[in-house]
Amino acid sequence: MAASALAAAARATRGAPVLVGWLGRAPAAAAARRRLALAGHAVFATPEAAVRGALHLATDRRNRAAAAELPPRDMLELAPDRAAVRAVIDALRAEGRLGFTEAEALRILEAYGLPAVPGQAVPDVDAAIAAAMRLGFPVVLKVLSPDLPRKTEVGGVVLGLKDVAGLRAAAAAMVAQVRAARPQARIDGFLVQRQAGATGPLRPHELRLRLGDDPMFGPWIGYGRGGTASDFEPDVAFDLPPLNRTLALALIRRTHGVRLLEGFRDHAPVDLTLLADALVRLSQVAIDFPEIEGLIVNPLLADGKGLLALDASGGLRPPGQRSMLSVPPYPAELAREWTARDGRRLLVRPIRPEDAAAHAEAFRNLAPEDVRWRFFSQIKELPPAQLARMTQIDYDREMAFVAVDSSGEGPPRTVGVARLIREPGGAPGDPAVGEFAVVTLPGWKGQGLARHLMERLLEWGRGQGLELVVGRCWPTTSRCWASSAPSASPCAARRRMTR
Repeated sequence: MAASALAAAARATRGAPVLVGWLGRAPAAAAARRRLALAGHAVFATPEAAVRGALHLATDRRNRAAAAELPPRDMLELAPDRAAVRAVIDALRAEGRLGFTEAEALRILEAYGLPAVPGQAVPDVDAAIAAAMRLGFPVVLKVLSPDLPRKTEVGGVVLGLKDVAGLRAAAAAMVAQVRAARPQARIDGFLVQRQAGATGPLRPHELRLRLGDDPMFGPWIGYGRGGTASDFEPDVAFDLPPLNRTLALALIRRTHGVRLLEGFRDHAPVDLTLLADALVRLSQVAIDFPEIEGLIVNPLLADGKGLLALDASGGLRPPGQRSMLSVPPYPAELAREWTARDGRRLLVRPIRPEDAAAHAEAFRNLAPEDVRWRFFSQIKELPPAQLARMTQIDYDREMAFVAVDSSGEGPPRTVGVARLIREPGGAPGDPAVGEFAVVTLPGWKGQGLARHLMERLLEWGRGQGLELVVGRCWPTTSRCWASSAPSASPCAARRRMTR
């Protein structure tokens, strides 16, 4: 009786979540829990379990809100020196090595725009002295070895060398100490770096950025506090590449240490956008070079003046192995320029999350009849959740090409969109089907833009193995491929894919 009354009361809440803690091990308590569960209510045997269930609901709501967050229009434009990274990888393959030296790892980071402390790899002590004279004292001396990822454990790092005599003595002691601790380690020379550190009353932060690999999820990006004790630091956060600024900032803010980065007592404030950009750059390394198994930046010095990578390590996968991202990256290679009939030029490229604001503006500029033909209703504004769904897509199962006009003042404008979504499932033997939609702004009609966007969709669909594309349109218009009798309801336009 009590369970039935509680179920009725829960139904009267009009959709508000109700979690029930029904205690007891007696058969009557178990039967009451079963009745509540069969009625579709969340029921738990202990108060603690009910609280955990409520926390799961709160986490799910927070995650959904984060997923629907619309990123700002501006984004980090990367122009990495991929040839420099390829040269590093080719050199390792030629030598039969997997592990990067510190100099090689820092070279990869610099190729992706992450500032690294000035330094020079040298073969011997005399060359180290010459390098220190060029860089200027004080300097840091590090042993250069692919077999020593943690050089500090074997005395392979000496800080604050102020003159030639100190540098020569430190180099001799370092080699002796390393050979005693790791006699099998290969020593290729030394890395001489300019001494970096605090230059004012505020302390810089030592952070750690990591690119790693998980057997199930593939490459991941990690962020947390850095330094020699970073392996014991519990305040870390992880995410999957590819990252943009919004995701990278969310990754940073999931750590407790973010409060220190905002400036606290003697800690210097840090520009979080610069730090997020560093994570985006590391994410791009994982996308561009799937043969890289890991890359660690530790420490990354951060203060009010910017970021500086002081040390880095990492390595390659065995020959023939490549990583597979859990989240497909942005297909930048599909971007192409296109010229309209009147000579105006556009960039046609896949949509990306940062297009949300331009997408909303383009919708507001559509003619009312275009809104009706595209959405089959007279909606006035696209809600944020729908904008997120339309701009944050899974490139493995759908494609949306946007035509971008950058000719005028202000930010680039979206003037046309075409979308093709693969339909899941299907009976055995049925053709692989996708559903398409195309729309252009009024000022671009009659220029061949809609046709070009449709051709780009069909080209992508063929590459995905689609055999049939279907669209919905009003049969009373000439914009429909299919012919049918005039009707007040939308009909289907079909096109068989040809090779």
